[in-house]
Amino acid sequence: MKILYIGSSQNYYLWQEGKNPSHWLYGACEMENDGHKVLWAQEKYDFFNDLRLINQYQPDKIFIPNLNLHAHILLLILAACKIIRIPIFAYLHHSPKKNKGIKWLFYHFIMSGVNHMFFLSELSMQETVERGYISSNKCSTPGWGADMDFFNNIPKEDNGTFVSTGKEQRDFDLLIEAFKQTGASLKIITSKNHAGNNHEDLPKKCKDIPNIEVTITENTGEVYPHMLYAMASAKAIVCPLRSDKLNYCVGISSVADSEGLQKPLIITRNPYHSKNRLNFMHVVEDLSDWIKAIKEIQLMESKIPQSTYNIKECYKNMKSVMFK
Repeated sequence: MKILYIGSSQNYYLWQEGKNPSHWLYGACEMENDGHKVLWAQEKYDFFNDLRLINQYQPDKIFIPNLNLHAHILLLILAACKIIRIPIFAYLHHSPKKNKGIKWLFYHFIMSGVNHMFFLSELSMQETVERGYISSNKCSTPGWGADMDFFNNIPKEDNGTFVSTGKEQRDFDLLIEAFKQTGASLKIITSKNHAGNNHEDLPKKCKDIPNIEVTITENTGEVYPHMLYAMASAKAIVCPLRSDKLNYCVGISSVADSEGLQKPLIITRNPYHSKNRLNFMHVVEDLSDWIKAIKEIQLMESKIPQSTYNIKECYKNMKSVMFK
C-alpha cells in the first residue's frame, strides 16, 4: 500500500543514516518496515502543495505526523467535502483553542476531513473531543514512545553530569538556580532560539558558575548525535519547562529520550503528560523540588526500568486503525 507521508522528510534521511531514532517519524518507518511503500514528502506552507503531492504520487492513504491545520487547509476542506476520498490519518500535537460561532464551525468542518486523529496526550484528546472538534470514535492515543532498536545500540555510562538538551519553552533560569545551589554538574545543550525564545545569552549567564557548561547549537536535527552522546553518558536528563506554557505535551521528547536510554529524568509537572508514564521519573514544580530531586538522583543508580511505551507498540496500535 502506498502511504504519502507529509512532514519533515529530512528526518527520514537522518534515520537512514543512523543519526536519529525512528520515533521522530511517528510510526512511518515502521509502516515501511511492515511492507508498505512510504512516499516521503516535505510539508510546505503552500496552498496547493498537498494537491501536487497527491497528483504526483497517487497514494492509497495520507499520513501527517504533526498536523498544522493552516498548512493543510485546502486538503482538509476537499476531504471534508468528499472531493478527495483518500483516507487521511494524522497526529494532532495541540488541542485547538475554545472557539465559538463561525470559527468553531470552520475548524469542526475541516477536522472532519481526517479519518482518524492520533494524539500524544490523553488530555489533548479529551479537550479536542469536549470542545466538539472531533468525535471520540475518530481519535486515539496509540502510545508514542522511543525507538528501542536505536537506543539499545547506544553505549551508555554514568559520568555524574546532568544534561538538558531541550529548546522548547524551557525555564533555564530555574534550572540554573537549582544547580547553583546544589553544585551538581550540569551540561545545557540548546539552540540559539526557538519559537520566540532566545537562548544566546545563556553562556554569559553561566560563565562564572563552574559546575554549569553551556553549548549553543543550530536549530537542526543534525545536532542530535551530539546531544545523544551527552545524554547517554550522563547521570540523568533534566527538562525544565516554563510553568506559563503548559498547555500541550511539551517535554514529551525528553521523556522518550529518558525512556530510550533508561536514564533518570527530572521534569516539570505537565498535566498533558500521562501520570502512569512518569512513575519512575522525578516530577517537580518549584526550586525546592528541583534541589531535592537532584540530590536524590546523585545517590541512585543511573538506570530506570524499561518503559512499556515504545514506537513498535505504538505502531501496532496505529496499524489496527489505519490498515484494518
